[in-house]
Amino acid sequence: MRILIITIFLVTTAFGFFLEYLTYSYRNKPVPENVRDVFDEETYKKNQAYSMENLRYSIITGVIGTVITLLLMLFNVHHILYEYISNYSGNIYITSMFILGVPLVVTGIISWLLSIYSTFGIEAKYGFNKTTPLTFVLDFLKMSLLILIIMIGLFSLFLLLYENLGDMVFVAFFFVLVAFQLFMTFISPFLIRIMNKLTPLEDGELKEKIESMASRTGYKLKGIYMVDASRRSTKLNAFATGFGKTKTIGLYDTLVEKLTTDEIVSILAHEIGHAKKHHIIKSTPLAFIQMVICLIAAYFIMTMPEASQAFGFADVNMAFGLFVMTILISPLLVVLQIPSNALSRKFEYEADAFEKELSGKEVPVSALKKLYRESYGNLTPHPFVVMMEYSHPTLTQRVAAFEFE
Repeated sequence: MRILIITIFLVTTAFGFFLEYLTYSYRNKPVPENVRDVFDEETYKKNQAYSMENLRYSIITGVIGTVITLLLMLFNVHHILYEYISNYSGNIYITSMFILGVPLVVTGIISWLLSIYSTFGIEAKYGFNKTTPLTFVLDFLKMSLLILIIMIGLFSLFLLLYENLGDMVFVAFFFVLVAFQLFMTFISPFLIRIMNKLTPLEDGELKEKIESMASRTGYKLKGIYMVDASRRSTKLNAFATGFGKTKTIGLYDTLVEKLTTDEIVSILAHEIGHAKKHHIIKSTPLAFIQMVICLIAAYFIMTMPEASQAFGFADVNMAFGLFVMTILISPLLVVLQIPSNALSRKFEYEADAFEKELSGKEVPVSALKKLYRESYGNLTPHPFVVMMEYSHPTLTQRVAAFEFE
């Protein structure tokens, strides 16, 4: 069992590196005709250099992550932590959080240290980074605290239900996860405020056009806000989030600075198109099916004594079982993301079509090209990588769809 688990981990990791290689192999592919005007020759060379530096960074961090995970398994680190904490506490909650939390905290800090180079090296080199060291540290602390609260809360609830329901916890947890997702969607506008400062959009042409567009589509807004994204990056974005009375539109200040009013309204029409086409509701059945499949897999893996015993435990250990589950379920997640991404790309085309009805085709295409230009987007991704990883169609595919009569 030990060799099987390690082998599955290595094969899944190798597949990820294979996708990186495919991206590298397409670095010099000719740019499609309909997007050749996105970059001039000099800027496209910078785009390619930026992409390759990010690819190298991704490979290096992937190798480091692989080595760390291998060391955790080869040296039975989780069991050593279990033996250590058992001398001080027999509480299942404290024990479980310790043997899961210590490796997560250590790997999280290592990942954060590596991201310093990405932020202050690569992103700064190509003119994207605006983050100060203080903001960088505060972002890490706030995000880490939020993740820890969520993880501790969910796993503590899992253990509580397991103590009372036994193996039926996997059935009950389906409803817990559904409720959790709905809750996170509802509070998403408030979570955004943890990381960003949101300021109500000032009265003027832009606000009037957004409100007019929202009114024409029947999309009721709680508010339109400017997001202070420029203190972190020069990249552009916008979002429509929340539901019911929490529906909120956010505009990165960088977006407002570099796009025309009509282009911004067009981008928001796309986001509203997702809501009007009920894409969240339509994607729910597939998400539920995938959740059920993952919980069934979790049941067999986490309750399997051999999985824990192979790494030093005397019997089933739910906390360590969760760690093993994340490894053994990885190939399944790779397969499940194919239909998820395909459905997501279909929805993007539908939202683009909604946008086209409101704004025509020239303005949306101009906005898309600016978004790619300002973020150094990849104009020649490998088709297999697109199928496996892309939740959006490629730029050339979206432009072709806009131009199709």
